[in-house]
Amino acid sequence: MWKFLTIITIALTACASAPQSPSASPDSPIASPIASPIASPIAALSAQEKFNVWQEDFISRAIAKGYDPVLTRDIIGAAILSERAVSSSKSQPEFTKPIWSYVKATSSAARLNKGKGKLAAIAPTFKSIEARYGVDREILTAIWGLESSFGTVLGDYDAVSALASFAYDGRRASFGEAQLFAILDLLASGDVRKDQLKSSWAGAMGMTQFIPATFRDYAVDFDADGNKDLWGNEGDALASAANYLERMGWRRGEPVIAEVRLPAGFDYAQADGRKKFLSEWAQMGMAPLHGGGFSEAGAMLDAKLYLPAGAKGPALLTFKNFDVIKRYNKSNSYAMGITSLAQGFNGIRAISAPWPENDTPLSFSNKKRLQEALTAQGYDTNGIDGQIGPNSQKAIRAWQIANTVPADGYVEKQLYIAIVKAAGLTP
Repeated sequence: MWKFLTIITIALTACASAPQSPSASPDSPIASPIASPIASPIAALSAQEKFNVWQEDFISRAIAKGYDPVLTRDIIGAAILSERAVSSSKSQPEFTKPIWSYVKATSSAARLNKGKGKLAAIAPTFKSIEARYGVDREILTAIWGLESSFGTVLGDYDAVSALASFAYDGRRASFGEAQLFAILDLLASGDVRKDQLKSSWAGAMGMTQFIPATFRDYAVDFDADGNKDLWGNEGDALASAANYLERMGWRRGEPVIAEVRLPAGFDYAQADGRKKFLSEWAQMGMAPLHGGGFSEAGAMLDAKLYLPAGAKGPALLTFKNFDVIKRYNKSNSYAMGITSLAQGFNGIRAISAPWPENDTPLSFSNKKRLQEALTAQGYDTNGIDGQIGPNSQKAIRAWQIANTVPADGYVEKQLYIAIVKAAGLTP
C-alpha cells in the first residue's frame, strides 16, 4: 500500500509544481482535466484508494503531533474502509417516533425485569459506586439497559475502521479524527488493548457506549486491575458512567424530574427554558401532580418547566440532573426515557398524566419545512436542519404569541399546516 501511496504523492507534487504553459494567458480557456492523464490523479481513484491516501496523510499528521510511529502505523494502517459505517452515519430517519412512544418503549416489561435482576445481582458493586460518585444506581442501570441492553449488544464494528471511515468521508471528519487520536492515546497509555476495540457504527464502545474521547477522559479502572474494561467488566463500565455524570455536575440526592399540575390560565411561555426556584413556581400556583406541596427542604432547588407534548400533555419540572443526563445524550426523549426506566425499577410511574396520542408527529422533512416557514415569516430558526432545538423553539413561541396560540413551543400536524400556509408554502 505504501508504494502505491508514494506514487500518488509524487504525481500530486509534479502536478502542483508544473510551470504554466508559455502560451497560456489569464483569459485562455482551461483545458479539460480529461485531456491530461495526470491532471487529477485522485479523481481517477477508487473509494478504497482514496481512503488509502487519506490514511497515509492522517498517519503522517499523527506522527508529526508526537504519536509513536510504530503504534500509529500499526493501528491506523490496519483500518479498512467501512461503507456500512459511512452509510449508517448518513442515514436520516424520515419519521421521528413520538416522545410518548419512545418513553413507553424504554420501560418495557422485559427491560424492567432484567434491570431489577441486575440491581439485585451486583448490589455491592452499586453500593460502592454510589458511595464514591453519588449517582443513583437506578439511573446507572437505566443507562446500561438503554445503551447496550445490559451488555448484550456492544456492536460488531472495528472502532478504528468505523471512525477512520467517517474521517475519510468528510461529513464527520473532525469527529472521526478526534476520536482516532483518542484511541491512540488509550492504547499508548495501556488503558485498553487493541483486541478490545469493538464498537457501534458510531465508534461508541462498551456497556455504557463511550466514544473514544469520553473513554479516554472519564473511564475508570474501578477494580484496579490495570485495564479499563468497559466491554466485559460491569464495575468498570458502571463506575465510568457514574464518573462521567458526576464530572458533568450531577447533584447527589436531588431529583431529575417532578410531574406537576399547572393552575388555570397558566402562561405557557414560562416553559421557555427559564429557571426558577421551586418556591417561585409554587407562588405561581404550580403544585405536585398527586397533591400536597413542595417540601421546604427543596424550596431553593432550581428547575425549568418542560412541556414535552405542549399544553395538552404532561407538565414537568426538570432539575439540574436532567440536564446532566442530556450531556450523555442531548435528546430530551433520552433523558425522559432514562428517568422513566430508573423510577420504574422502584415501581414508580414517572409520568402519570395522559399524552396526546392522537396527535400526528412531524417527520424530519416536516421539521425542515417548518423551520423554512418560520424563517420566511421573520422568526429566525438559525438554520434549517430538521432539528427542533432551542432556536427553533424560540421561533415557534414567537409565532404562537403573534398568532394568539398558547405559546407552549409544541407543534403537531395541524399547527404545522397553519404555520407553513401562513408563509405561503406547501405543507
